Amino acid sequence: MLSGRWHILFFCFVMLGYSTYLPASPLSKLEPEFNALYIESQQQPATALQQIEIQLGSAAGPLQQAQLLYIQAELQTLLVYPEQALKSAAQALALIDASEQPWLYHSLQLVRAYAFDLAGTPAEGMTITENVLQFAKELQHQQLFIQALVVRGVLQLSLVNYVEALQDLLHAYQLAPTTGAGVVTKGHIAGYIALVYEYRREHELSIPYFEEAVAFHQQQNSPVEVSIAMYGLGKAHSKLGDLAIGKSKLQQSLQLAEAAGDDQGVAYAQKELAGIALQQQDPEQAKTLLLLALASFEQANNRYMLLDTQLQLGRIALQAGDTTTAEVHLQQAKHFADPEHMPIQHAEVQRLQAEWLSQTGQSNDAYQLLKTASLRLTELQREESTQLLHQLRAQHELDSRMLENELLQKELELQHSLVSNQARHQRLLTALLIGAITGSLLLLLLLTRIWWQRKRLHQLAHFDNLTSLPNRHFTLKLLDQQLRLASRHNHPLSVAMLDLDHFKQVNDQFGHATGDQLLRDFATLCQQQLRSSDIIGRIGGEEFLAILPHTPADAAAAVLEKLRQGTEQLASKYDADRVTTTVSIGMCAFSGYDSADTLMLSADQALYEAKAKGRNQLQLSSAS
Repeated sequence: MLSGRWHILFFCFVMLGYSTYLPASPLSKLEPEFNALYIESQQQPATALQQIEIQLGSAAGPLQQAQLLYIQAELQTLLVYPEQALKSAAQALALIDASEQPWLYHSLQLVRAYAFDLAGTPAEGMTITENVLQFAKELQHQQLFIQALVVRGVLQLSLVNYVEALQDLLHAYQLAPTTGAGVVTKGHIAGYIALVYEYRREHELSIPYFEEAVAFHQQQNSPVEVSIAMYGLGKAHSKLGDLAIGKSKLQQSLQLAEAAGDDQGVAYAQKELAGIALQQQDPEQAKTLLLLALASFEQANNRYMLLDTQLQLGRIALQAGDTTTAEVHLQQAKHFADPEHMPIQHAEVQRLQAEWLSQTGQSNDAYQLLKTASLRLTELQREESTQLLHQLRAQHELDSRMLENELLQKELELQHSLVSNQARHQRLLTALLIGAITGSLLLLLLLTRIWWQRKRLHQLAHFDNLTSLPNRHFTLKLLDQQLRLASRHNHPLSVAMLDLDHFKQVNDQFGHATGDQLLRDFATLCQQQLRSSDIIGRIGGEEFLAILPHTPADAAAAVLEKLRQGTEQLASKYDADRVTTTVSIGMCAFSGYDSADTLMLSADQALYEAKAKGRNQLQLSSAS
């Protein structure tokens, strides 16, 4: 896992944009309501997670639940909760089929790859990422290919394959555009390239890339991303000895993370500020900051940072001559240091253990261990001796087997003790189990009733009972939402008012039953004729409002003219020869500055002109 958490933010930003480049499929991007939720969630991810938990209970079907779980998994990865992200992604994958929903399937697989890296097992994420990369190559998805390159570079970095990591990231940087909405740009990738140089301890080379990332995310108004980039910049300055600049940047990072509810971001900044406090001869301040960070890392089970924090606390204890406390932190660090996946960190643990051995009078052992650790660090940094790497891995496997045997023996002893006490507690456990099952069933019944009631209330509040189309309130809300998106991203948008001609005469001559059936048939025709991205709602008796996102006036006119012609054919469905089934349409296009009221007024005026010119026609507003 990368200390700056750049790969997390990269994934959360670009996954939505990647959908634009997928071939046609049942779902090539998030549906509108989930799209809006995704965009809003980036500002306050912690708050958004709570809202998603509530919405999961009222999601209509498996695909809607899968989209919510997908956004939830992204946010959990962003906030460095890998176990929760893996669980959410697994739940979402169980709801969809890869052949039916390829975009969502591969998106969720990449979430898993990130989560595995966060959990300290990047090798598991590598196989997943290779599969997605192959998928992108075969279908020539440029953006997905760039994204997969960056992910593989991130995993290679965690696996200490610096050359391969830099190759993938520079390749992605070369392919990526400089600007673009919802796509991976050079500004996104700059932070990852900086991390490669940071890991190689070439901090001067990392600073320009961190500065590029800070400037880019400030321009995008993305506070969490700015916080992470600022963290990397502050850390680099600190490593070069510019403590004042480093401290200032890290404090800015901490403040941004606090404002965004990013607890892990706060903890990262606290840990680095603790390092500066140590350099400024203030161990008590450093210890306070590290303990605060440790609590957040434990909550997220962030193995990399738990290891690093325990190492720093151990060094502070040794400097104070407290070998007992130092040993406690050392043992905790050993627990998190995986020699295979964290070779550098494992060597650092060995160096701390050598210091402890020295202070406890075991100088010879300390010397031997320090020598081993120093050789290991030199080998990893220069990549000169693969033979030594194999030897250390073999030794690690042997030590792991011995430790596993010891743990197995202790587990057998514990099981024997548990079995001896099982009879005494059996009746109590049975009673508790029955009570728990009864309570769970009652709770399930209550939750089911609440879910159905909420679903019914949502239907009544947002949809018309007769036509099942969105009602006036919900339609206007969707119009406001589409206006904001069109204005923000400079997308075309067309709006139309539709009015069934002579509808009052149909009610008067043939009865309200016929009139109601005509409304239902017209609503069905609209849903069939309009595109899946379009919105149609009933806003009055025989009045309807159509919203056509990403559609200029000429394209919208073609869609609506086809609908008008289809309405003429509805008359053949009725026994009465004189039933009129025509519709007048007034349409206008979004200029970039209109409000919902002005758009509807322009469309209504165009509808009035269509009526005045003889009905059964489409009239474009002069304002368009």
